[in-house]
Amino acid sequence: MSPSINIISALAYLALMGFFANRLKHPEQNLPSWSKFLPFIPMGLHLYSLYLAIETGAGQNLSLFNLLSLIAFISVLIIALYRFRYQAPHLMLYIALFAALSLFASLIPHQEKILSLSGDTIGITHIWLAIISFSLLLMASVQAMLVLVLNKKLRSQPAKIHPLMPPLLQMERFNFDLVLIGVICLTFALGLGFFLPAEVIKAQALHKIILTLIAWFSFCTFIFMYKSSKISGIQFARYTLMAFTLLALGFVGSKLVIEIILQRG
Repeated sequence: MSPSINIISALAYLALMGFFANRLKHPEQNLPSWSKFLPFIPMGLHLYSLYLAIETGAGQNLSLFNLLSLIAFISVLIIALYRFRYQAPHLMLYIALFAALSLFASLIPHQEKILSLSGDTIGITHIWLAIISFSLLLMASVQAMLVLVLNKKLRSQPAKIHPLMPPLLQMERFNFDLVLIGVICLTFALGLGFFLPAEVIKAQALHKIILTLIAWFSFCTFIFMYKSSKISGIQFARYTLMAFTLLALGFVGSKLVIEIILQRG
């Protein structure tokens, strides 16, 4: 890993945040068409830093900080593509902040977790689906918070709603779409997990598996309740945060304890 490229990438994301902060401060200004491509500048640097950090020659280093950095990259990519159709300055601002923090965090000395995934199609697919699902559900949780904030302002201070904030119904729909696609990816990832070697499954922390399954079941239940009109979009946003907390505790919490606190590879 090259610390300098991580720092440069993080600073590029901070500059991107500055751009969107200025956009939110001056919503009346019209943006040039090329501004939609701005996120791809720090993303290019970020992708290179990920390559240097993950590809070690002896295998792939899938440590906690590298995975968080990869999750941040995927999140920025999805929002950057989404911006070609809809405005999302608030969401991009927060995701860019997460990307910058993940790059700075990767500079902290930590235990490597080297895996040899060459030729392991099932293992590679399982890991990618898990990472993509977590990225989507992370964005859904951020979107859910924005939904709750907008709903609160609509009830108490409608005059103070930011002019670039999308309509509540559109935000609720995007939140649901993120959760739905994320849960579909998570379902396939869990399904492929049964085909992994027994020693790989046994190496997983038991609480990680239990929390992930509870989170998956919760998400599926909330999706069914929302589609059957048993809960509103606002309630779905609250439940999204609850379910994602369980998922994050299982995914991030277990790796944090094992790799950072216990210093095990």
